[in-house]
Amino acid sequence: YRESRRRKRAANVDLESCTSAWPADIVLSKIRRLLDQIPLSLCASAASRVGMNARALQFLEIDSRSQIASSAISNAKKNTASYHDSKFLKSCHIDGIDLQLTKKLLGQLCDFDTMITISQKSNPSELSSRLLEVATEREMYGDWEGALQAYEHLLDSRLRSGNIVGCSKNRAQKGLLRCLLKLGRLDSVLNQAYGMSKQDLDLKETEFSNEILPYATEAAWRLGKWSSLDSLVNEEHDESGQDAHARYQLSLGRTMHSIHCRLPEKVILGLRDARECVMSSLSSAARDSYARSYPYLMKLHLLREVEYISSVFFSVKDR
Repeated sequence: YRESRRRKRAANVDLESCTSAWPADIVLSKIRRLLDQIPLSLCASAASRVGMNARALQFLEIDSRSQIASSAISNAKKNTASYHDSKFLKSCHIDGIDLQLTKKLLGQLCDFDTMITISQKSNPSELSSRLLEVATEREMYGDWEGALQAYEHLLDSRLRSGNIVGCSKNRAQKGLLRCLLKLGRLDSVLNQAYGMSKQDLDLKETEFSNEILPYATEAAWRLGKWSSLDSLVNEEHDESGQDAHARYQLSLGRTMHSIHCRLPEKVILGLRDARECVMSSLSSAARDSYARSYPYLMKLHLLREVEYISSVFFSVKDR
């Protein structure tokens, strides 16, 4: 307690003793100018990455309205009649924004009607883009079989055309593995993961890419394939680019592996890392709604049960 009080006192800087060459109003204006230069689309993407879906959707809406407004004002200067055109007031403000991200955010916020409306308004002619939209929509509705079929067709179209606009191969592969996990087809997850890794020429035969590794780890411990799990959790990889859910899958996999190998110290470390991943997502989800927080609360409940079972398991073994 005393140490925390000391740190708080050290952190409280005496503002009166600080001297600056710029007045406070000029400093604030420069900060506002710097923030105004950050694109709203980048702000929306960053907010989505940390789980602040409502804030991300707000950024996208402001970005779209600002583009529509600037276009209308420029047209008004050329022709005053176009500014009062009723078509502008009835138009759908979805031009110039990331529609895939918008529909993903709407689905996570359970606004399915708006998500369907945007899909109908956008109406992409590209087959691959349409397949990606179908897969995203069916995932939001929990139709994992339909989403799986869409991802399979998406990967087939990639192999035929060699070019997909607005998506990546990794995104389609991750979606395919995610659907297989939800459907409980764990053997297929491992088989698909091995096949996808062999397509990467930079990896060895037994290595997985960073995007595929979390899904293979979860499938391995759920199947009880401890030899495969041993090679997965001991494989060196960079987790800096992984999202919170992927790090949670890896930490839980290490925990299960440590329980199987009877390593109580590593079990504690794995549970701690998994809890940190869940709490980082829970803090963001709680800002939106309780419904979004519930899955993370279930993960914390799962980790508590694993902790209790592991303590009982190790105490019985010591006897």
